Amino acid sequence: MNDDGPQSQTSINNSVRAPLVCLGLFVVALVSGCGGGPTLLKPSEQTTIDRQLVEYPAGTELKPYITGLTAPTAIAFDNEGSLLIAEGGGGEHTARIFGFRNDGAYFEIYPRGRLPELPSIPQLPFRLSSRFKIYPPIGGMVAAQGKVYVSHRDANDRGAITAFDYEGNHTTVVGDLPAHGDYAVTDIAVAGDGRLYFGIGSLTNSAVVGIDNMYWLREHRDACDKPWGKLYLLGRRFDTINPFAGLFGGTDIAVTAPFQPFGMSIETVIPPAENGKPNAAIYSVNPNGGDLRVEAHGIRYPVGLAFSELGVLYVTNQGMKMRGTRPVKDDPDVMLRIFHGQWYGWPDFSTNLIPIRDPRFQPPVELIIKSGYRDLSFLIDHEASGLTAPSTNSNLLTAEFKPLAGAAKFDFAPASGPFSRLRQSGNIAIVALTGDRAPYDTGGYKLAGPQGYKVVQVNLDERTVRDFIRNTHEGPASSHDGQRGYALERPIDVKFGPDGALYILDFGRMEMKGANEKVKGATGMIFKLVGISASK
Repeated sequence: MNDDGPQSQTSINNSVRAPLVCLGLFVVALVSGCGGGPTLLKPSEQTTIDRQLVEYPAGTELKPYITGLTAPTAIAFDNEGSLLIAEGGGGEHTARIFGFRNDGAYFEIYPRGRLPELPSIPQLPFRLSSRFKIYPPIGGMVAAQGKVYVSHRDANDRGAITAFDYEGNHTTVVGDLPAHGDYAVTDIAVAGDGRLYFGIGSLTNSAVVGIDNMYWLREHRDACDKPWGKLYLLGRRFDTINPFAGLFGGTDIAVTAPFQPFGMSIETVIPPAENGKPNAAIYSVNPNGGDLRVEAHGIRYPVGLAFSELGVLYVTNQGMKMRGTRPVKDDPDVMLRIFHGQWYGWPDFSTNLIPIRDPRFQPPVELIIKSGYRDLSFLIDHEASGLTAPSTNSNLLTAEFKPLAGAAKFDFAPASGPFSRLRQSGNIAIVALTGDRAPYDTGGYKLAGPQGYKVVQVNLDERTVRDFIRNTHEGPASSHDGQRGYALERPIDVKFGPDGALYILDFGRMEMKGANEKVKGATGMIFKLVGISASK
């Protein structure tokens, strides 16, 4: 009798059982927290951080609260007081949205009750993920009307805002947004009438596609920045190395002009975005979808959005960098007050509303001359385009941060609780400064010192900025050998909780590998700043 049959069946059973055992171990690892998953620290572990490591306001205590996060980008509180956390994803990391209830219970919003895809085990006899998938980065998140609204990319690198409920369901609020370049859809804020406001960053650094955009240019050869209204250009054309040169890719040098795809420079009149969706702009939309409006434009990278108590919308905007075909030096990060229909000047004005041809913004000649010019100048005929130059004497500019500081999300001091005392000196916003992205954003030039990596206090009435929480040693905690204990790495979001405490989301360890951010998993965390009376 031939025993090949039974032996073959056993081999088949083992071949199926092996990946299932691995899968089971994987599930156990997820549930138990092995592998560095998010951990809400026990009260006994939330020990006050020594001021030898981090400086923070008198009458407060800074404590670690949640650890083990990977590339977190946003936090929010819902009406039940639950803390929501978005891990933005990117690289080998997937996007996730989850939270902790008041009693410390962990729950998932996305992917709801599902395991991530395991492409290394193709023989699994069932599907581990739903068809719907959000793609990084998650730019912002807000809870309202019993839903969680999240901004992200889709499979085609277009931007979208999705509304999730707590039962695993989702609906698209708006999609097909121009988010397939350097920057995607950013933060989300809810107005008093319930409308959602959000930002979209520029596709390029300063409106000219160059080799600094190669990480997305190969996939989107026809992509370029799209304006809100018709633009009349001044005819500037820029030389750059052509990475596509060859038999079918053209010459070694490509000539590119603003608001045109790479290698194109013949247009002098640029039509408005054909679908009514420009980038470098602020939008609003009905929370149930529809009635999409452009609220303001010419805002390069509106990272954080929030409404003040009086219903005024403020935005943090990051300046142009010293990289690419049209590098810009020392363009600061700022906070802006948003007025409907206002043009804020990008790419011809700095974030602090000064003409970009000002000497302070001129990069080293050896860096810019490769483009065919010795200096920066305007790209747009403003008068012909119907654009009014933003004024530094107006109330558009609220605060100014150092260039490359990484101005990110923010929140306003509450009217009650231990931090209401901040309001005695004016309308106060607390802003996270994520830090620089050198050497990518500096054209390879070395910085004089680290920028950002702290939390600051902005007095909107006086237009002043002062440190609020900072490491005693400049720069991220990881830059100091022998660092022992918790300290700031890259603060990216801050929110005042329903308990009156300030929660600080820290992105964790990251370094630049060319244009790519190399994230070290499970190094992100949340700090909690409490009034001493509230901590006893």
